[in-house]
Amino acid sequence: MAARPATDGEGVDASVPWWRRKRPRLLPPPPPEADAEQVKAEALALMAAHPVLPRLVVFDLDHTLWPFQCDRLPKDEPPYLYPQARGILKALKDRGIEMAIASRASRKKGVAKAFLEKLGIHFMFGAQTRKLGVSCVLVDTGITLEKLRTGLSNYANRSASPNAEPAGGRSAEITWYLDVATG
Repeated sequence: MAARPATDGEGVDASVPWWRRKRPRLLPPPPPEADAEQVKAEALALMAAHPVLPRLVVFDLDHTLWPFQCDRLPKDEPPYLYPQARGILKALKDRGIEMAIASRASRKKGVAKAFLEKLGIHFMFGAQTRKLGVSCVLVDTGITLEKLRTGLSNYANRSASPNAEPAGGRSAEITWYLDVATG
């Protein structure tokens, strides 16, 4: 009978030098989702305070709805959303505002689509986007109520400008875009 190799206290073969040992990767736990219904109520209150709302909101995915690049998340780690993302998406849907995705991640190997399905939010994004005038909001650490407030204010200010097209004009189709900082 072959002798079993000696192990250190963590079950790792002690005969292998420490720099060659494979240790289990310890991933930080995902942040807990905020109470989606409470965030939704706050987002709806924000929208009620703005007289003009966009017809379409376009989201990037990586580092906007979730805190990682979807094509770099280990296969054994389940996807998760930023804490306030689900509540904000629900509020936009309840107000009848269409949502779409404009992301390079959505084209890579279907990973983003699979994540949206696993998270149960794939049905919320139906619109196909195209090049049109947009109002932008930089989202560098996830979608929050403050970013929603900024986007709604930017849209209202843009819509009130003397150069704005009428509501039926093309520029009203895509209103603001949540993007991630590239750096």
